[in-house]
Amino acid sequence: MSKTRLAFCGGVFGMLPCLLSAGTIITANLPSNTAIINIDARADGAATFNGSQSLWFHPFNTSSSPLEYTIQPGTYNFRIVDGTDAGSLFPSLTAPQISSIFTAWTFNAPWVTDYLVFDSTAATDFSKSQLLAGAISPSGTVSAITAYNAAISGGYFNQVIIGDILAGSKVTQFTFNAPETLIFTVPDNVLSDNTSGVSVLISPVAQAGGAVPEPGSVSLMLAGVAALYLKRRSRA
Repeated sequence: MSKTRLAFCGGVFGMLPCLLSAGTIITANLPSNTAIINIDARADGAATFNGSQSLWFHPFNTSSSPLEYTIQPGTYNFRIVDGTDAGSLFPSLTAPQISSIFTAWTFNAPWVTDYLVFDSTAATDFSKSQLLAGAISPSGTVSAITAYNAAISGGYFNQVIIGDILAGSKVTQFTFNAPETLIFTVPDNVLSDNTSGVSVLISPVAQAGGAVPEPGSVSLMLAGVAALYLKRRSRA
């Protein structure tokens, strides 16, 4: 982690093959055009930044090629997800897939959920900053689950900022008019003192009539279905 960083700051099982400490991408056992991007904070970073660290440049991976995902045209939701919520949202995910999903990451002390999304051309054109910044933690917390829960309760778990982290527009949906290859990283240029990572669920808005349900809503939906079934059965 940059020590001057501000506090605001398909292979087997459907994961892309990777080397040691590289992120993975889950697409198998998920609906069409849906993916879970597992960004490894020990490997997926950005080399440079501006004075306020609101713009980051030069995405890189320490041990393999950048963590890339090609998204198809459409409007998408971006939200962080942990293994528990991913398993509830998508029961078809396998145990190995769920175990690869991160909760949050730390740069030597506080835990955060921050991540960056670049256009793939930024890997060679170092003048291009991030396209999106997501789940930006207002402050660090003492554990991964605390950071994740803070993002949920704070309402920024599904929030992305277009461009500049301080001045960009905050949205919960983003539209791609053409296929685009994206690179995912954490906002950090020194990765050697990092632990764990952050996982980002990307899903098309049109899927199932809208966004992927928020954490906790899946269990309520299942309870409602069960209650309706029992009511109909008793009438029969």
